[in-house]
Amino acid sequence: MDDCSLKVREIVLNTRKPIILRSYKPKWTCFQNGIDGWCRNLDRHTQEPLAFECMSAKDSKTPQWERKRVIKQMSATDFLKYNCESMWLGLNYKRVHELPSICSENIDFACFGFPEAHSDCTFWLSSKNQNTPCHYDTYGCNIVVQIYGKKSWLLFPPSTNLTATRIPYEESSVYCLENFYAPHPKEFPELLQLSEHAYQVVVEPNDILIIPRHWWHYVEALETSLSLNSWIPLDVDIDSQIEECIVKYLIENFTRNASANIKEYVMNPNQLTEIIDDEEVFKILNVLLQEKQSLLSGKKGGSLQTAYSYQYIDEEETCNLLKKFENITQVPKLTLADYEKLIKTNSERYHYEEGSSSKPINELQELLIASICNPAAVNIIKNNLFKRWEKGRL
Repeated sequence: MDDCSLKVREIVLNTRKPIILRSYKPKWTCFQNGIDGWCRNLDRHTQEPLAFECMSAKDSKTPQWERKRVIKQMSATDFLKYNCESMWLGLNYKRVHELPSICSENIDFACFGFPEAHSDCTFWLSSKNQNTPCHYDTYGCNIVVQIYGKKSWLLFPPSTNLTATRIPYEESSVYCLENFYAPHPKEFPELLQLSEHAYQVVVEPNDILIIPRHWWHYVEALETSLSLNSWIPLDVDIDSQIEECIVKYLIENFTRNASANIKEYVMNPNQLTEIIDDEEVFKILNVLLQEKQSLLSGKKGGSLQTAYSYQYIDEEETCNLLKKFENITQVPKLTLADYEKLIKTNSERYHYEEGSSSKPINELQELLIASICNPAAVNIIKNNLFKRWEKGRL
């Protein structure tokens, strides 16, 4: 790697705020024929129609959770012809190994200082209005490359007072209950209290967005869009891995004897096929506790051997690094006026009649799960567990 790439890596690993690299065009041959060529290659080398998530643009009573979506089978080229204001489509979270190799040819994150990151990157093909409910990723910091089209990113720092929830449960994601896609007018006062914490950026083709660890983000496609990302593994992830293991144990035991309807409500669709028995959970948990102990003693063992140190230089030095690049800047804070405009514009989508309000789960049961699995509560459990585990006694 050259000196420029190493400096970019320093910035990625140490920035405290989201940053944007404008017009930073990577020379990746898989995208040289544009989105049309990429979609043609995807179709030519795929044996079956693709499974796009489909969602009504008018479903607005809650965030547009994955459990509310249906699957629509079609080719990528047919997707490009799709034009329907009332529904959106998304080929979401497609890992690089799930796609034909020609669709990731020559992708290389070495230009950002992470030559190994391409092996676990993820693709997102979206129509207008496709969105990801506001959440933060429990692992890593995030490098997002916008290939085609535009996306809006609304971001909040980790300390923002959003209502964290683990329902729906997805390992590695903590959602919030705030509905930024279509806020109900009665939610305005609470949402406006977040204005001083709100950052926003519209990413365009050849832009690179860097999202620091645990930043909340709500993402929406403003037009047909293709992007990819890679989460950079960090040594501090070990704490999050232990916490996620605890949450997995709690959620799966809460729902073990529950009806299929309750399981489908509590868990994201992808989690329903990843349930494991308690013995396996405890094996994983024991390994993670050992890795945390090794890290505290100055050693990186197991999965931490390939993890990067994080925020090891101070904020002032990081800002000085940023000044050496004309096309790298911090994502700006939204003004109060612009934030109010965004919330009010999105609230116009709210439809009182669209979307079911009935739940298959008892309200008190849902509140109990949400309380016990709240990140702050799980952090206390993790610290107590590690302390007792180190002593080797209850």
